[in-house]
Amino acid sequence: MAATMRRNCRVEYRGNEIVITGPAREAKQEAQRIIQRFACSAVPYRLDSAESDQVILKPDS
Repeated sequence: MAATMRRNCRVEYRGNEIVITGPAREAKQEAQRIIQRFACSAVPYRLDSAESDQVILKPDS
């Protein structure tokens, strides 16, 4: 499992999920950035769940 820090968020790659942990606003902004970045890739991501301090992205299949 790889993890990186972006702004005030921690981004973890868990198998096919991307888990973003941090303040709700920043986590959602980072999720949008990742969704847009992967939009035209072979494996685009979508928002799976968003809680107060965690956002989970999964491949759009």
